[in-house]
Amino acid sequence: MRLPPWLRHSLRTVGHVLFDALAVAAAYRAAFWARFEWTWLVSRIPFSGAAVVWDIYHSLLYAAVPIWLLLLRSNRVYTASYMGSADRFIQIVKSAALGALAMLAAAFLYERLAYSRVMLALAFPIGAAFLCVSQTLALWLDDWLAGLEAARPVLLVGGGSVAAVLKERILARHPGAAVSEAPALAEQAEFERLLDGSDWYEVIVLRSRETHERILAAAEACDARGIRFAMVPDLLEIRMGEVQMDPHLGLPAYRIKHASMTRANFLAKRAFDIAFSLTLLAASAPLWLIICLLIKLDSPGPILFTQKRYGHKRRVFNAFKFRTMVVDAEKTIGAVKGLNDQKGAFFKSKKDPRVTRVGKWLRRFSLDEFPQFLNALLGDMSVVGPRPLALTTGEVEAIERDFGATAKKRMNILPGITGLWQVSGRSDVSSEQRFALDLFYIEHWSMGLDLEIIVKTPAVMVLGKGAY
Repeated sequence: MRLPPWLRHSLRTVGHVLFDALAVAAAYRAAFWARFEWTWLVSRIPFSGAAVVWDIYHSLLYAAVPIWLLLLRSNRVYTASYMGSADRFIQIVKSAALGALAMLAAAFLYERLAYSRVMLALAFPIGAAFLCVSQTLALWLDDWLAGLEAARPVLLVGGGSVAAVLKERILARHPGAAVSEAPALAEQAEFERLLDGSDWYEVIVLRSRETHERILAAAEACDARGIRFAMVPDLLEIRMGEVQMDPHLGLPAYRIKHASMTRANFLAKRAFDIAFSLTLLAASAPLWLIICLLIKLDSPGPILFTQKRYGHKRRVFNAFKFRTMVVDAEKTIGAVKGLNDQKGAFFKSKKDPRVTRVGKWLRRFSLDEFPQFLNALLGDMSVVGPRPLALTTGEVEAIERDFGATAKKRMNILPGITGLWQVSGRSDVSSEQRFALDLFYIEHWSMGLDLEIIVKTPAVMVLGKGAY
């Protein structure tokens, strides 16, 4: 039996609500046990009065469960079913914190609710952990239901990068869906025969170069057959993620949102960079000493290598790295240009003779990048962002030649130590893919995306795939 899409959606929502309700109830029961029955905690934070039983506290669930579920819904945990794992985790923690605070506030406001504040506070970390498990179960249920879904086909009219993105997203949500593509809208009679030839769910026009009359006629033909119709303006192909509806004119209008962070987001990212860099530098101090010793023993020259690079809005700064090449390697780059393993603007060679023995291993595990956390502290770089481009290697000129004015967007954000393309294959990623991933990061930045990239980075470092 194949499930209709609406039934899959309904079952997924029921699964989310049911599993999360059980998780919240279990969290408060576990918090009660920890506060009143866990000997280790009771011995350190004693409570006065007679022994407490769960029967007195279970009525809390009548308020706590609905409040937590409403907070999860308001934070889009249920509606954004395909939210990234890091973003989902942040929203779960946020919902759990607000839910626990709401119950604490109620206990403070109503003194007759003589509930333990410690127990109510413990519900936050326990609840966040339990909700992560319940969300995982709900998503597993949805993946299983996806295999049973009777997904109707979708027709994409047009092509280009937007078509590839839409196709990937449609198949991620509905694995069984058939996605057909047409290069352009056919003549009206032929288009109607195409509509009648299959049980289409939706027609999506990806380019608006057709005449208004033809687009409206296609929309009416779809409406007459109960087929959904959507149109993606070709502005999106140029400025994906930057087009917003602007209602202030009193008419539907598009506004181009430039890919620059708001001040609040920039300050939040900067605060995280400082805290993370200080923590990592302190934790890796012994490793620094070993690396410095190995570099000095391996080849003559300084331990650190500095290079002029472009930062935010083309501001030039000195980027720090552990030296992995012989001294004055930049002066001989012309002699090794023919060894480039990359197509396009970036130069990388697996057989670069300028790399030292220790440098080879530092590069393999990306340990040569560690001094750039000093740049992050100074505000020249961020922990996550596009790779900073050098002044003297011709990378900037090559990117602007290959990608035109869009290349300037790459400097609308602080460059980073790690980034989206680094965790997507490192040097095995082509120049075009690197540029596309950098733009995707700039246009879709979120703290959750930063955390997801940071979480993936250590595994990429250890495996050493694509590093040279």
